[in-house]
Amino acid sequence: MFDIAKYLEKFKVMSCSRHFVRDSLVDSIKQICHIEIDPKKIDIKGGIARINERPIIKSEIFLKKDKILKSLSEEVGEKVKDIV
Repeated sequence: MFDIAKYLEKFKVMSCSRHFVRDSLVDSIKQICHIEIDPKKIDIKGGIARINERPIIKSEIFLKKDKILKSLSEEVGEKVKDIV
């Protein structure tokens, strides 16, 4: 018989993973750039993180993007390849 609980479990893991990656990105940005960003302003699709913030904040993040990506890859692996 088909067990729906096991089927739905994989979606629970996917959503937790998405939140974990966003929170890890926020922590990396806070640690390296000393800027706090709301996790709701980050959208991750296809390995690319889009940050919906003011241009001055995006510029600061872009200048230190390599350090942020390196720190993030140590925590969550290669789930985020670029920050836009």
